[in-house]
Amino acid sequence: MTCHAARRIGEFERRLRRERRQAYDALITTDGELASCERHNPGDFLDDAATDTTCRVLASLEERDRHVLAEIDAAKARLAAGRYGLCEMCARVIPFERLRAIPAARLCVVCEEIVERTEDTGITARMAAPAA
Repeated sequence: MTCHAARRIGEFERRLRRERRQAYDALITTDGELASCERHNPGDFLDDAATDTTCRVLASLEERDRHVLAEIDAAKARLAAGRYGLCEMCARVIPFERLRAIPAARLCVVCEEIVERTEDTGITARMAAPAA
């Protein structure tokens, strides 16, 4: 491994550690807020509706934070295994600029677009399907 490559790997390791710490801190905060939702005592209808909405938003944030942590952990595992920066679909090298923008990227841009198009098509098909 060249000095330049080692420096880039070190940069990604530091960035992934920092982003993991931030996601973990956000998750801890969200979990604390969700715990207070669970202790909520029923009261006024409008207060209950606002609390319910807040709890749903917090649950979505918690799910996102857990997903981010899992993606970062997977990227760290790829780093340790020497597979970091290789697209999981086509095995081509993911461009440095993409990794710099999204350090936990699993796919190159071309493969990511294929996956997103497939997901969009599935969503569109489900929306257009007649109700049973």
